[in-house]
Amino acid sequence: MNHIQTKNKGSRLLRFCIALDVLIVSTMISGCFENYGRLKHNDEVTRAFQTYQMEPEYKYYYYGRTNMPYAIVGIDRTYHMQSRVWREVDHDTEQFKKMIFWVWDDIFLPFSLSGAYITDPGGKKVGIWYSGIWYAAIRFEEGNRIVVMPDTPFLGGPTR
Repeated sequence: MNHIQTKNKGSRLLRFCIALDVLIVSTMISGCFENYGRLKHNDEVTRAFQTYQMEPEYKYYYYGRTNMPYAIVGIDRTYHMQSRVWREVDHDTEQFKKMIFWVWDDIFLPFSLSGAYITDPGGKKVGIWYSGIWYAAIRFEEGNRIVVMPDTPFLGGPTR
């Protein structure tokens, strides 16, 4: 076998090994995200919150202070949200309207208040979100339990 044939054989082996590594890593990573949903930002959800047109089939929770929450979510009643940082709130009250009006918005960030659909890992809508925080991890656990973890590094992050 001459030098050129050996070089080509080595190159093919290297490409095969790289492709195999990419396949293994992507399979491992995809398994890590199988129980996570996502936020899908939507102007209709934003308008619904700003005009107080809440969907009655949801249970509502807030994260933060009652006079300036960081986020408000509505979760389908088939799910349970047990958390030390999220508090349930009735959506038919003046207090809830005031909470929506006073949701925290950081003037130093390029994001503004936004509504979003909360979706499960399969893409099915299971709730709504309203906040100046644009990112959150949405984890689905056994027994129809949902865990919503807003991206709040400025607060040290939530602890369920």
